[in-house]
Amino acid sequence: MRKASAPRKLSPDVSRRLSDSRRESAALTLREIHCPFCSFLVEKVFSDAAGHKMVYCRKCKSEYPINLGCFRRIKAKQAVCRLFSKRERQKR
Repeated sequence: MRKASAPRKLSPDVSRRLSDSRRESAALTLREIHCPFCSFLVEKVFSDAAGHKMVYCRKCKSEYPINLGCFRRIKAKQAVCRLFSKRERQKR
């Protein structure tokens, strides 16, 4: 069982860096990275994120590297496929 503890006091330098980060990220959009195997939400990243990231899917229990540049464009490709597809999307 977890013990309740008082919140730690942050140093002025750390609190300044946190407020700067929050201010910089206010203009960015948040996008979701889904597992390519099971479509489970794996990670949320900001729009300026680039490079590779090692992610772990809690649903299918697999860990794999993801190129954030490739997964940025997959949403538009899926939208076009759905537009021309005769099959309806599954309702949950």
